[in-house]
Amino acid sequence: MSMWSLPKRVVRAASVAVLLASVGTAQASDGAYSVPDHGVRISAPFDDVASVTFAHPAFEGAQATVRVEGGRVVAGTGNDALTLQEGVQADDLFQGEMAVLLMDIDFDGYLDVGVLDAVGYGGVNMFWTFFRADAERLFVPAGTVSNPERDDIMGTIISSSRSGPFWTRDVYRSERGELDLQFSRTMRGEYDVVVFPGGKGEAMHVVISSIAPDPWDAEAVEDPMFHVTAMATNTGRSYFYDAPDEATRRGAYLVEGDIGRVTDVTETGDWLLITFTHSETRITTEGWMRAEDLAVIQG
Repeated sequence: MSMWSLPKRVVRAASVAVLLASVGTAQASDGAYSVPDHGVRISAPFDDVASVTFAHPAFEGAQATVRVEGGRVVAGTGNDALTLQEGVQADDLFQGEMAVLLMDIDFDGYLDVGVLDAVGYGGVNMFWTFFRADAERLFVPAGTVSNPERDDIMGTIISSSRSGPFWTRDVYRSERGELDLQFSRTMRGEYDVVVFPGGKGEAMHVVISSIAPDPWDAEAVEDPMFHVTAMATNTGRSYFYDAPDEATRRGAYLVEGDIGRVTDVTETGDWLLITFTHSETRITTEGWMRAEDLAVIQG
């Protein structure tokens, strides 16, 4: 079975370590090693077993154990246990091992459990589905992230993934027990594309300088420090298009020296989405324009 055909439950053995707040030390059940404060991945070959015990918020002094064996990941406290992953076949494994990642994703001081759910881009993207340690329900699904890291200053979880030549950072906060996406930032050379999730699927796209700090909300991008603008450079007319396609040209255009705001860019960088407000009529026009007709101005 090809690893490329497996959308779920594919695991690999590469070591992963992520920064955690101090949560105390967890002792492996076989005594062979302990989990340090910053968290760690534990793994086992398909036919072998690995387990680890750590603090759980069920009650003062409660301990939870996570056990990896034979295509299953089970976690519980005392006589209560939940199956977090099952049905993995030996042929499904990437580099031959089952794995879990212990990490405090909700910043409550208790380790949560991530199971390796999928591997993409030849092992570059490692997707972990996390289960939050919960006082009443043992472990509760919280979301799936790629290559997770903690930002202890901002109180966020950063998920990074690669698609083609581009890297994207998804920034999450733990809200109501789930990982809530704050924004995504895709690096595209001179400038980055930031997407804020919107209600009813109406996401907001903005383009910012590659050296600008993260904008933490949609209003922040109104600050001039985040603006990326573009000036029409053709001595004739620079036309707007309905889509990044020569066949969709409209009658609207800019003349040399007109400046609009860049709000999106194609992956190839050949087309920019421009918003232009006329200085006299105050009429705003938005559409795609050819990058070759523009000069980008950052900040």
